[in-house]
Amino acid sequence: MTNESPSQNGPLGGRTGATVVAIVPIVALVVFLILGFTLGAWAWAWVFFLAIPIVALIVYGPSRS
Repeated sequence: MTNESPSQNGPLGGRTGATVVAIVPIVALVVFLILGFTLGAWAWAWVFFLAIPIVALIVYGPSRS
């Protein structure tokens, strides 16, 4: 058993943080498709997929002391 409290082991923001991590891939896909089809911005719209690992790192990142 460790001395860490349960809040340090869970996601940042608790259930809300986990929900945000689950929703971000869908939002990134929708934004990618909208920008691609409406503006023809396929060349740079892929950047929104970087939000997926960034949000995951923020929510589930290194231990918060």
